[in-house]
Amino acid sequence: MFYKRLLLLGLFLGTYIGVWAQNNPDKTYDTAIHTILIHPLNQPLAVPAIELNATHPLQISFDDFKASYQDYYYSIELMNADWTTTNMNAFDYVQGFNQIKINDFSVSSIAFQHYFHYQFNFPNTHLKPTRSGNYILKVYKNGNSNELVFTKRFYVMEHLIGIAASVKEPFDGNISKTHQKIVVQLDVKQIPSLQSDQLQLLVVQNYRYNDGIKLTTPNFIRGNILEYSQEDQLVFPSGKECRWLNLQSMQLVSDRISKFQKIGNDNYVFLKPDGSRAEMAYSTFNDLNGNYLISNTDALQSETQNDYAHVSFTYIPKDHIPLVGQKLYLQGALTNNELNEHAEMVFDPKTGVYQKTLVLKQGYYSYNYITRDTHDPNTLDDFTETEGNHWETENDYTIFVYYRLPGGQHDSLLGFTTINSKQSW
Repeated sequence: MFYKRLLLLGLFLGTYIGVWAQNNPDKTYDTAIHTILIHPLNQPLAVPAIELNATHPLQISFDDFKASYQDYYYSIELMNADWTTTNMNAFDYVQGFNQIKINDFSVSSIAFQHYFHYQFNFPNTHLKPTRSGNYILKVYKNGNSNELVFTKRFYVMEHLIGIAASVKEPFDGNISKTHQKIVVQLDVKQIPSLQSDQLQLLVVQNYRYNDGIKLTTPNFIRGNILEYSQEDQLVFPSGKECRWLNLQSMQLVSDRISKFQKIGNDNYVFLKPDGSRAEMAYSTFNDLNGNYLISNTDALQSETQNDYAHVSFTYIPKDHIPLVGQKLYLQGALTNNELNEHAEMVFDPKTGVYQKTLVLKQGYYSYNYITRDTHDPNTLDDFTETEGNHWETENDYTIFVYYRLPGGQHDSLLGFTTINSKQSW
């Protein structure tokens, strides 16, 4: 209800405030494809963003359980800020040939689960983007773009709009100890004859793009500085430091693992049951903010020597009674930060617990549980029931500034940065 009131107030004031309603470009169409990663080279936890005309590329990789060579190709498509398609021809935003064969692959070894590991860098001498904005990487088979295997988002940015941002404690006493407020200032002096109605600000907490908050009107304009600081705008539930799973070894029973089991060539990992942390006192520790790292302490080479396992998660609700009017989700990069059937925990009335099994590659994972109202699912992630919210929680916030240039056919990404809540204190 709090966020419904914010939305109504924002509309009354003539300012759009709300969850960023957009298409989700991160899709997997082939069930044999696993562990799709796209990130700046040597920065596995970073947002998949590169500078226009920069030499530092993205690294893209994925595993194919078909375990035989497949004829894969990739191309890119420029999108609008809300991930809708543009009316532009690829020749308008691509330099090179927009259909490249993926030739770099290696075969798994040691691992019981056989797979082919594909990996390449982008941009490269064959293909590079010529405009900033949102892009989709498309991987497909046999040179046929209709045989999609997966799609993945990435960003091409310019630094024409300066961003200064900080995390503040809300003034509202009702949420001051459970939420975090983002204050943003934009320096637009490099944009001549700025048309402010063509500018969009998007703020995302911990890479959960489905929960990004968009603003289209600043609160104050001071010369070339646009300020977004209204008390009821960029406000996020703080959540709590993420739960973790150390799956770097298939030999060591780490603190979150109950037992290992091998059936045939398949590994099964059963985690210790989770429960609500809402009433637990806050404690600080380093986490990955819902992300994961592929790594292996049993072998030397992570990409092709890491094994896979069927990992079973269990959540025990209060009194073993299912949540009324709510769905429970396993949230984090391990479920692609999507709220769908792949992430939804399923209640077993016989045992009185929620369960979900995921196929995961060896590594270190962080995750949380969240609830969504069954009848009103388009609200911010709700940690109230499962994790609790604490102002002190360390969170990352990524800020995107889009601008449609006069006569432009798409939304350019002219400002981009990521800040951490601890850096503001």
